[in-house]
Amino acid sequence: MIDSSQTLRSTEILRTLVGLPTVNPMERSYSSTTPVERPVIEYLESLFEPYGVSLSRQPCSPIHESLLIAVDGQSTGPATLLESHIDTVPADDWLDRAFQPRIKNGRLYGRGACDDKGSLAAMVDAVLQVLDSGERPPQPILLLAAGDEECGQTGIKHFIQNHTTLKIGRGVFGEPTSCQPIIQHKGTIRWDLTVRGRSSHSSEPEKGQNAILDMLQVIERLRQLQVELAAQHKNPLLTPPTITVTMIRGGTTRNALPQECTAAVDFRIVPGMNCEDASRHVVEAVDTMELATSHGPFQCFAPPLDTAPDDPFALAVVQICSRALGNRAKLLGVPYGSDASYSPAGARSVVLGPGEIGNAHTIDESVELSQVQRCAEIYHSIVMQDWASK
Repeated sequence: MIDSSQTLRSTEILRTLVGLPTVNPMERSYSSTTPVERPVIEYLESLFEPYGVSLSRQPCSPIHESLLIAVDGQSTGPATLLESHIDTVPADDWLDRAFQPRIKNGRLYGRGACDDKGSLAAMVDAVLQVLDSGERPPQPILLLAAGDEECGQTGIKHFIQNHTTLKIGRGVFGEPTSCQPIIQHKGTIRWDLTVRGRSSHSSEPEKGQNAILDMLQVIERLRQLQVELAAQHKNPLLTPPTITVTMIRGGTTRNALPQECTAAVDFRIVPGMNCEDASRHVVEAVDTMELATSHGPFQCFAPPLDTAPDDPFALAVVQICSRALGNRAKLLGVPYGSDASYSPAGARSVVLGPGEIGNAHTIDESVELSQVQRCAEIYHSIVMQDWASK
């Protein structure tokens, strides 16, 4: 059960985290000489240093870094990975209050409260509970406070690429899920698609090739592909695959045909599809249209999360959640993605955290404090479970 000291601590941790801006520039210019996540990393180090646990900063890009906190277990592994990201999206529309955390009617307001500092606060509190008790967990705990989830996911990718010798048996990835365990989500592939035409004066369009009109044909082909993929890939937990054009630009002047048009493509795939085959299928379908098309590099190439509904770890987690929430939790699927796309090889993973996804990235973003506290209890139960027999 949650006691008053835990309630106060999880709230104070979250209040401090929200008050430390860690805004991901999202490919905009960044002038600071320290990584985006450094204020939070220094705060977390101050919390854990008195316990003598292993703390390791993990530079993952020129402007991003993560912090890995390792707690020894009674056995040497496989470890339980808790992962939550430090960075937030910008708060340009409400800078006057975004980083001044405030509590009203049981909710804490501020940028990152829901996505993803509520999860991070609950994970930190859960691990501190273990350390305060003096009881070693059955298996080691790895808490990764990850950088750059909101843009390049370089934090989790760096961790996976550079810690191949770590034995990790299971992963819990913090995101706002209303404390319900997510076992499947879509993968994301993003790239720019360009069509080239031939410019001419707009008074004589017949002498040119209008790249924007050609792009309309490409967009219609993408729509047809989405219909075909929806019929081929059905999943009881998820909506079908989608191919969405999210941005488009073309032309240089009002009185000339555009010689080039570029569209940003967002392709969401479901479990059972892989990034390589799925992207190749779309690219080849576009390139056979006999238009002058080209494709930019992939900006995102994240696979789906695909944990089986009958996986023993997933079933144990849903039982833990049901006990903590006082109701029957469910194993769910969601259309968005997370760092769980890059779960360690062989690890069974779920996405689980406090807050509602519809509240993420919004003005006056907030999280219900009772959910943060309840999720800390859930995380604590997970890391203190002996998974050797599961």
